[in-house]
Amino acid sequence: LTLYNHTGSCGSCNTVMNVQHLHLLQAGLFLNMMYLQTIYIYNAPTLEHVLPSVFSVSLPHLKILRIINTRLKSVPNFSQLNTAAALVMVDLENNQIQKLTTGSVQIQAESLILNYNAITEIEKGAFNLSQIAKVSLKGNRHLSKLHENAFDGLKSLRSLDLSETSISFLPTKGLQELDELRIEDTKTLKVFPSVYNFEYIQKVHLTYAYHCCAFKFPAKHNMLEHYRHQLFVQKQERDCEILEEEMEEGGEFGKPLVRKERSWDNEPWLTGNDSVKVWGDLQTMPPYLHPTSPALGPFGTFHQKGVTVGVGRRIHKMCGNLSKNYQEVMCSPAPDAFNPCEDIMGNWSLRVAVWLVSVLALFGNLAVILVLLSSRFRFSVPKFLICNLALADFCMGAYLLLIAIMDARSIGDYFNYAIDWQNGNGCHMAGFLTVFACELSIFTLSVITIERWYTITYAIHLNRRLKLSAAVKIMAGGWTYSTVMATLPLLGVSSYTKTSICLPLENLKVLDLGYLVTLVLFNSLAFSVICACYSRMYCSIRGGHEAAGSLTRSDLTVAKRMALLVFTDFACWAPIAFFGITALAGYPLIDVSKTKILLVFFYPLNSCANPYLYALLTQQYRRDMFMMLSRHGLCSRTAAKYKIGAHITSPKGNKPNEMTLMTPGPSNDDSLQKGII
Repeated sequence: LTLYNHTGSCGSCNTVMNVQHLHLLQAGLFLNMMYLQTIYIYNAPTLEHVLPSVFSVSLPHLKILRIINTRLKSVPNFSQLNTAAALVMVDLENNQIQKLTTGSVQIQAESLILNYNAITEIEKGAFNLSQIAKVSLKGNRHLSKLHENAFDGLKSLRSLDLSETSISFLPTKGLQELDELRIEDTKTLKVFPSVYNFEYIQKVHLTYAYHCCAFKFPAKHNMLEHYRHQLFVQKQERDCEILEEEMEEGGEFGKPLVRKERSWDNEPWLTGNDSVKVWGDLQTMPPYLHPTSPALGPFGTFHQKGVTVGVGRRIHKMCGNLSKNYQEVMCSPAPDAFNPCEDIMGNWSLRVAVWLVSVLALFGNLAVILVLLSSRFRFSVPKFLICNLALADFCMGAYLLLIAIMDARSIGDYFNYAIDWQNGNGCHMAGFLTVFACELSIFTLSVITIERWYTITYAIHLNRRLKLSAAVKIMAGGWTYSTVMATLPLLGVSSYTKTSICLPLENLKVLDLGYLVTLVLFNSLAFSVICACYSRMYCSIRGGHEAAGSLTRSDLTVAKRMALLVFTDFACWAPIAFFGITALAGYPLIDVSKTKILLVFFYPLNSCANPYLYALLTQQYRRDMFMMLSRHGLCSRTAAKYKIGAHITSPKGNKPNEMTLMTPGPSNDDSLQKGII
């Protein structure tokens, strides 16, 4: 190995670049280089080890040591490296270092860069006896094991970067004096430690917005640590009161209290003018000697000044700063409209309403499914469609129940559960259920409405009715469409993880926008079809009676029932469609907290109302229900009355067991009205 000496703005530098066959650094390589300031080894793909004796040398003027883009498998032994002051930078970026073992890093430096290595584990006391201001471990994607004492024994640490790693646990021993913490793009870290472990923290850059809620609401984030902190503060307040009383009385109370700002002046390895001069020297060095990692930002200076005040002012300053205001910490990404620090439901009115709607939807639709499937009467097209509708609405009730249960579990501190919930199987299941249920429900309602409209409008065409086989094929298409739309967010088209209520509201890509626009347009079109068909049905019935001059009370009943059906559809879908379209157009009119009222209450309201409007309140359903109960020895007399009535009112040519749920008969207007009522 030949070291080239360069003179110029950087002083004395030894640079080795693009050495393809360098595999060993010999002992004594740096002997007698008393004025060496920089060691830079770059792009040596065969260099795997550095002998311990290589850096067992005195290099009093050394400031920068960089070994980059090699196959180095372990951190060189710097424990015997003797320098007059702390190194400005030790850069071991983009090597093949696999593990930081106990005591493997022993160095005094202002910056240690271990970015983009192959580190998988940091053992106990890996940095013991070191003094390092900034440590960066960014880009070690396989780093998953951090011992709880990994940073114990590391002094003077002010900045730590664990971004782009796979850690699931953040130890706090040794991190009490951090100013800045970066853990970006690290989705495996779902639990953030108590903020009370970071006494001097000023800036935090994290992966999840919910982790920043810990700084806004430290008491809710970790109640036990908050309680301990309060006890500590109370004890300090009592001690301060005693000290102030003794000062006022002029009594002796031991040695003067000294509280200094965090300063590097008293560090033995930073004394002298060299450490200050180093920072200025960096400005004139060649670009290739500067760090390549932008995450650390520009070089800064250490705290240089302590607090020099009188004894009384020292005590006043100490007692006036017993508790840090963590809400002032700069934390990103900050909680936003989609990821607020509030609970899922936000308020008790919405919470109670969701429980009510979910229970009514579950029991109402379950009752419809059980009765229709157990009926001994012919399984007609309307019954088949109503079963599909009830099943879809039952899924919506299940979605609401999942959301309500999660809200109940996390009341007061949802942000502690948010990451696991929104990225877990529970939220994915809830999101799938709600999209599947919504799309299948509105598809089925459209088919039911069109089938009713055709039956009433063309009542004389007995041979042109929708057959059960055709209905099965149509609903198979509806099931396919609903399943595809519910599955797409699981495959990366939009996402169920965007909000706490697990709806696919993510709109980052063109594909996401297309998906959301498709949902809104399909639902809007279906709603328009339903309204148009009901209007035509009412006009058809009313026109027939006006021609005969016989408007009756039943006409008003039909009108009221139709108005109720259309109103419930309008109340559910119109607000969502309106605000959804404005949001997709880039002009949201309400925030997400208020949107929850629409999405969690109005959005599933149809699922609660449908079983009552389309089945439970109809005479045919009551007949089927009592018939089912009579087979189990219940309500036999009532069932007998319905059975007799069925024989009497059965249209000519139809057998009693051919009567269908909400199916109008072909021969008279009364039958048409019963099909609606």
